[in-house]
Formats: sequence, structure tokens, C-alpha cells
Amino acid sequence: MSAAKQGFYKITQIRSTIGMPPLTRKNMQALGLKKRFQIVYQSISPSTAHRIAAVKELVKVELVGEPKSVQQLADERKYKPGFEIINRDVAKPVYE
Repeated sequence: MSAAKQGFYKITQIRSTIGMPPLTRKNMQALGLKKRFQIVYQSISPSTAHRIAAVKELVKVELVGEPKSVQQLADERKYKPGFEIINRDVAKPVYE
């Protein structure tokens, strides 16, 4: 696979490693995951695929073209300032 067409795994830790065997914890650490809902990007390789397969119950994996920076991930998580009116037509109760 050439460098221009190199893909990445977007790995999100969904479950905690509390109570997991030491080998599972070491695989999570090798992937770069430390806490729940942390996102890391790993290049596609057989060794990475093997580590993901060992912890498949604890992570969510997506294929992406290029990794996002830490700043881009932080910007995605922020709420929009202010508020937004979703529906002005509020149903009025009928008293009969």
C-alpha cells in the first residue's frame, strides 16, 4: 500500500478495562487507549488489526482516510453557544 493511499483506523474506547485480564489491558495500552471515549488513530497494518481483534468488545473501529488533529477533535465536542428554537408551533392544551 502506498503512502498516498494509506488508511487509518479510528479507534474509540467504549468500555473500561477494569476487571479485564492483563493481556487485554496491555493490548489497549499498545493501541494508545487509556480511558473511555478516548479516540486514537492507528495506521492500517496486520499488527494493529490483531490488537483490535483482541479487544473488539471494548472498542469501536471505523476506517478513515486521514487522522484528525487533537484540536479538530476538541472542536467537534464543543456545544454551539447560545440556543436554537426548534419548533414555534407549540400544541395548546384543550380544556373541555
